[in-house]
Amino acid sequence: MASISVQEWLANLAPNIRAVTKQLRAVARKNMPKAHEFIYHDAIGYSVNDSPFDRICYIAPQKRGYVNFGFFFGAGLPDPEKLLIGEGQRLRHVKIWSVEDAKNPALAKLISATWSEAAESVARVHVKMKKDKA
Repeated sequence: MASISVQEWLANLAPNIRAVTKQLRAVARKNMPKAHEFIYHDAIGYSVNDSPFDRICYIAPQKRGYVNFGFFFGAGLPDPEKLLIGEGQRLRHVKIWSVEDAKNPALAKLISATWSEAAESVARVHVKMKKDKA
């Protein structure tokens, strides 16, 4: 089964959600220029390599008219603007309702911060998985 391209996937979104998603994608690509981008579980995923299991963040349109920008290692990110939502050990997300929300410089800082820690964060998960299997 061939995987769908990001462009094909975007074409299937409602116009307002597509506009927000495209803006988020532009911000993500600017702040994570070497990230691998792909569609995984009906969202755009960003990873340090080709593996969807090593994702560090994602863009996921929601049926209620907004788009989540999620951070798999968001709990430790500096968030002075208090954008991040979530209470789990690691995962956090930001609800983006408009193109203007997607342009928030505080969001770009979160994305840049998660990218700067990405390789280290993913490596810690791999070490923990190996220990858990032993």
